Order: sequence, then structure tokens, then C-alpha cells
Amino acid sequence: MHKIVYQTDAAGLYVGLVEASPSPLEFGAYLIPGGGVEIAPPDEIAGHVRRWNGNTWKQVADHRGETWYMERIPVLIDFLDDPSELGLSSTPPDPTLDDLRSAKLDGINAAAAALLAAGAPVDGGLHVALDDGSRADLTAMAATATAASAGSVSWPESYSRGWIAIENTRIPLPAPVDGLALAVAVGNYYASIIQHRRDLKDAALAAEDEAALATIDIVAGWPAS
Repeated sequence: MHKIVYQTDAAGLYVGLVEASPSPLEFGAYLIPGGGVEIAPPDEIAGHVRRWNGNTWKQVADHRGETWYMERIPVLIDFLDDPSELGLSSTPPDPTLDDLRSAKLDGINAAAAALLAAGAPVDGGLHVALDDGSRADLTAMAATATAASAGSVSWPESYSRGWIAIENTRIPLPAPVDGLALAVAVGNYYASIIQHRRDLKDAALAAEDEAALATIDIVAGWPAS
């Protein structure tokens, strides 16, 4: 007949049940495996682990994997027991003005990036891509349209067939004037985003306190998408 004992690891932490075999040399005795404890551990308390100290079971606070703070320095907890006994706090420190400013700048950049990624809106619910390569292609088209308007070159069929939108649909450009109008509209939309982003950043960088930062609305003022 075997006996159930309670296994601990090298640190004394409870890991589970094991069976102790009867001793072949002593009747009624059992071969207790290393780290085995014959006294049952108590029910585990949430946020704790059970540790055998050689005499009794203790409920030990377990905050491993959590981030606590030593003043403003984050500390990843990799030990047992209460971190507050070492002067650590589970409450994040209040953000500094620089923290708030950085968060505001990140929000401004994110808002601009979302608009740029969506492209410039044109009639029909279509959008023209605003990445560097697409804008360079649009500039080249506008230069050709200018030359064609002056009679220096003919308006290429490749352009007159239409500008391909993000939606993979052609935007008709039957004449040079249509190409110029598209380039101007897209260029103005792109510039409006860049200028508003710059205005907001300048305001965030100039803010002298939290209240001034809070008044900067990073949602309003962007061109309609």
C-alpha cells in the first residue's frame, strides 16, 4: 500500500501529490521522496503560493511577472514575498510633463499617420495613395501635364486612361488639366496634414504645463477624409 505525500521543489514550494512506497526494511514505514512532506498544505489563497519552511506551510505572496516601481524606475518582479517590504510600489508613478508631452506627440503622429495611410479622398469615394513613391509618381504626372498644357508634349495615353486609386479603380484623366487638378488636390490634402501635424507638435512642445497640454485637441483641425 502506498502513501500520498506532498511534493515541494528546491525552494520549498508545493508542486503536487506523489506516492511514497512502503519501506522494504521497516514495516509500516514509507520511503518519502526528497522534498516530500507528509502534512497536507492548506488551500491556496489567490495571489499566493504555499511554501514549506521545514516545520509548517506558509502562504507566500506571489507577484512574479508583475511590474512594480522603485520611485520612478519600473522593476519586473521575479521573486516571492511582498515587494513593498523592499520599498517597491505597485502603483505607477504620476507621469511627468515630459511623459505627457511624449504621449501627446505620439498621438499627433498616430493621427497623421492614419490619414496618410488612408490616402487623399477624391470624387466617387476613391483615394489616392500618399506614400513617398506614389507622391513622386504624381509629381511626375503633374510635370507632364504642365508640359502638355503648354503644347510641349502630347498628353500620354498612360495618363489619360486614368490614375489608379487605392481601391484599384481608375480616376479618369482625359486631359492635362484633369491631371493637374488631381495633383493639386492631392498635394494640398497631403500638405494640410503635414502642416497641421507641425502646428500641433509646435503647440505641444511649447506647452509649459499639464493644463496647456490638455487643451491641445489632436482630433480637430485635420482635413476631411
